Amino acid sequence: MRKRLGQQRDIIDRKNRKKRGIFTVAALLFFLSGCSSPYDQVLESEQTQSTSDKEVQTVPDYDEPLPRDYEGTLTMWGWDDEYFETITKAFCQYYPKVEFQYVPTQNRDLVQQYETALVIGGELPDIAWAVVDSRAEAFELDMWEPLEQEPYEFDLSEVYEYLHPHLVNSKGNVCGIEQSLSPAGLAYRRDLAKQYLGTDDPKELEQMMPDWETFMEKGKEVYKKSKGTVYMFAGLGDVRQFLQEQQEKAWTDGREIDLEGTFGRTIDLICQFRDEHIADNLIAWTPSWNESFQEDKYIFTVCATWSVRFTIEANDPEGETMGRWGLMSAPEGNANWGGTAMGITKTCKDKRLAWEFLKFATLSTEGARALNSMGLLTAAKKPYEEDPSLKSYKSGWFGEQDIGAYYMDRILPNIKTRTLTVQDSVIHDRLGLIVNVLNEDRNISAQEALDLLKSELKKELPDFIEK
Repeated sequence: MRKRLGQQRDIIDRKNRKKRGIFTVAALLFFLSGCSSPYDQVLESEQTQSTSDKEVQTVPDYDEPLPRDYEGTLTMWGWDDEYFETITKAFCQYYPKVEFQYVPTQNRDLVQQYETALVIGGELPDIAWAVVDSRAEAFELDMWEPLEQEPYEFDLSEVYEYLHPHLVNSKGNVCGIEQSLSPAGLAYRRDLAKQYLGTDDPKELEQMMPDWETFMEKGKEVYKKSKGTVYMFAGLGDVRQFLQEQQEKAWTDGREIDLEGTFGRTIDLICQFRDEHIADNLIAWTPSWNESFQEDKYIFTVCATWSVRFTIEANDPEGETMGRWGLMSAPEGNANWGGTAMGITKTCKDKRLAWEFLKFATLSTEGARALNSMGLLTAAKKPYEEDPSLKSYKSGWFGEQDIGAYYMDRILPNIKTRTLTVQDSVIHDRLGLIVNVLNEDRNISAQEALDLLKSELKKELPDFIEK
């Protein structure tokens, strides 16, 4: 057991040593321009503006749109090329003379890259990204424009309430705005659900399994009925990723960690999922896990808005014409899974342009339409009021079910979320390590796993006290 733990620890520590190095980033430049079909305000401004008016516009006005012929360049570091290309192309339809420079990077490396730039005096991007797993750590860096203050005056009430704790730092400053919503429920194979659970209707399945205990009871029946060939989940990692977010309690409180109260039930449920054959032993994001979406062995998978494209559509090519997937709320409530916020750095050379882009990408109806084209949902409320169809999204993999509307109307209202802490990324890594050990050694009990987690966190967070 200790040997396996050491092997898992070595893998993470090698990654961390690599992460601590000074990053040399080779910039990959994307110069994007769009067609000349600006929205009405920008077009009207261009048509009526005189030469003297344009001179007045050199004084930044953060409320009015920029003139359509505005020229400027914005830099970004990020890890979602499709998002970057889609949203900047849409922006350049209104501002065709604006250019973007994009540096692809790994989200796990970004905090260290920011820290390195701050220490050596290197350049930061104009628009900075922060993934949810390490966001609290990133937001504590002295590099973000406070968006709630002048001249931006962003109001948190413009976006959905459950996101509010994820957008501020410890001083209460709004450091970024969410690119899109990331509500997560469960996707399921309709054919397998009907065969083994008696129905493929999402609301009936939700009523059948309101909590994880009843879910496990059904899982036992499925395993027995299938003679040990069908599981509820493909692996323990799927379960852990969802359960750890399905709570409203922060992982740390000052310098205290309540291990039993915060992680005890999660680890206990994971062990039960393993011991009762509710979940198989596939490791998430591996080739065998990817292939499992095509196999008739696993009924459920955790599914956020972005998962539809990145996991189901990407790994089940035959599913598009079969409509064999469904979407439902999870037992005991849903969770926010993933998410990336964008903010403006203090070193940004054109903060007026950066704010115009940030408003477009995260708050505008036009930006929401670009997101919808990727199967994503804007975090802003107003676009849905202006265009209710933006709640709707259908995928061939899910047949006639409007999964966009299901996310918005059924899953999002029942989301549980927590305040992020700067220790989250360390805890997240160690939880992953413990789950890998549990996956490899079926003899380790829940209490032993909790003790291992305690031991690991003491090494990584020596100043913390167990509550």
